[in-house]
Amino acid sequence: MPEKVDPLILKFATERPDELAGILAGANPGELAQLFTDLPADKAAMLATRLPSWQLSSLLNKLSSENGRDLLIAASTSDGIAIVSHLPESRYPAILSVCNEEEKAKLRKLFDFPSHSLASLALPQFISAEASLSCEDFSRQLSQNDDTRPQPIFVVDEQGKYLGRLSLQAVFSVKNRKKQLLDVMTRVEALSGMTSADTALGSRLWTQHLELAVVDNRHRLLGVVNRSLLQQVAGNKAAGEFSTERLFSELATDYLNACGHLLESVLGKRP
Repeated sequence: MPEKVDPLILKFATERPDELAGILAGANPGELAQLFTDLPADKAAMLATRLPSWQLSSLLNKLSSENGRDLLIAASTSDGIAIVSHLPESRYPAILSVCNEEEKAKLRKLFDFPSHSLASLALPQFISAEASLSCEDFSRQLSQNDDTRPQPIFVVDEQGKYLGRLSLQAVFSVKNRKKQLLDVMTRVEALSGMTSADTALGSRLWTQHLELAVVDNRHRLLGVVNRSLLQQVAGNKAAGEFSTERLFSELATDYLNACGHLLESVLGKRP
């Protein structure tokens, strides 16, 4: 049977997947899906996790249930978790329907894994900014944004990999207008998407930050979590479990979050 993929592309996918992923960054979504359909499943899985986060999500939406199954079955554990983190839960039943019993058992474990992990809890309420942008250009983008809700700003590279966070005060400072965001951001460690809510609550980062970025195993930005959300998940042992102490704790955390965002907005708008 003739090979579906050019031998040179196959060689790159095998030996230099990071370089090939960079080349594919601007590829047409339809052509990209065809390439991943033609590649051997194990090579496709390894390459898929090296794509930018937005591109991986787009790719998974275009692959058939059979191709999605093959990709997940062939993937290593860490790559499988990264792929599932970008796969909508609505796709799970269709993919399971084309599996045999052995494959179903493996994929159910993979689908169930993120149920209490940060990858499944990460929220999309954040602003993503490319590190190469100047503060002047980014502030112009912000001024044209219709969504005025206070949100954390995270800096990413061209592959969507998390680099740090940004304050509005740094962006709007006159002395920083021509500087790149990379030069004015603050390097704050992100939480791994594979971490459980219980474990994440023990991070010392919560003493300094109201919310934290969540990344996958390739350090691509997945979303944001706050301490209040993690406390709700970790403490939700029974539906009827409730206490006045827990209520005040959650209200206090939410209040501090709101005050922090408001303060940052006020500072950022000063000339």
